[in-house]
Amino acid sequence: MKTKFLSASVAMFVASVTPAHAINLLGSYAVSYAKAIDTKEASAVAYNWDTRTLMVTNDEEDSNGRSIWGEYDLNGNKTATISLSGCLSLGNAQCDPEGLTYVGNGQYVVAEERYQDIARISEIGSVGGTRNYTAYPDAPTVSVGPNAGNSGLEGIAYNRVTGDYFGVKETSAQTIYKITGVDFDSETANVTTLFNPASLGLDRLSDIAVLSNGVFGATAFGDNLLILSGRSFKLLEVTQTGSVVSSYDLSSFRSLVDPANEGGKFEGMTLDESGNIYLVSDDGDGPNQSYLVKLAYTGAVPEPTTWTMMILGFGLIGSSMRRRQKALQPSPRRSV
Repeated sequence: MKTKFLSASVAMFVASVTPAHAINLLGSYAVSYAKAIDTKEASAVAYNWDTRTLMVTNDEEDSNGRSIWGEYDLNGNKTATISLSGCLSLGNAQCDPEGLTYVGNGQYVVAEERYQDIARISEIGSVGGTRNYTAYPDAPTVSVGPNAGNSGLEGIAYNRVTGDYFGVKETSAQTIYKITGVDFDSETANVTTLFNPASLGLDRLSDIAVLSNGVFGATAFGDNLLILSGRSFKLLEVTQTGSVVSSYDLSSFRSLVDPANEGGKFEGMTLDESGNIYLVSDDGDGPNQSYLVKLAYTGAVPEPTTWTMMILGFGLIGSSMRRRQKALQPSPRRSV
């Protein structure tokens, strides 16, 4: 009876903490803030888990060939101006940083849309209040796909658990990339595609994020991906086989990010360790105002100790069953 009771208890416990893909994850978010930021044409955002800051890209360069980005704290306050040079030296079709992800040790990987490359950059110095990062021509680069013009690599995400990357191609055709074995020293990688995202019914893909880098990593849905579509004003949680698990409607922000009806939309997305989502928008051809939006996670997440208790529970079951089996074994007869 003790073994049966323990088994049932742990089974109920497992069911309570591992509801797999049945959880409505994106239903557990609430708007924390929506702030105007001075990084124009914001195209991507990346969470730096070492400094707990957000890096926001600008997908256009100035007349000197510099891309001017911004760093922000988690409350949306600007903490630094970031400069990357060498844009014009690569040709006017090259500098289009539409995706960004942090990979640790002060390094970021930026996704260039048109040539579908990813490049590793880091800080190389500072002048006054501006921090300078690796110039585009000097950054080690890995190719993800062929030249695609203005419909190519739109977002990139790094899985710090596995070392893999995931990318999205905006359109013609929409593509979900999985990039493994990335070696920036030799500038090589293995690139495959996952499911056909056309089944998601989104009007272009804007960015991608992984759930595995924070509190969701130990859950049954930790391998799932978030897919952002700015034009559809929608955020989806999907499995790596393409099943939609949950969704978040962003249409309530339309009047904020596109007040002049000039194509303003969300372009970038990232998550912090607590599962909070940060979005950045550009303004299309409108008044040139970008926004940073935080969606705060309000749901419950299993603590590491919960998983430890579950493992201990399985151990107790095994130990109890072994004792019971030993007790039921007949004793050897003694010879007279």
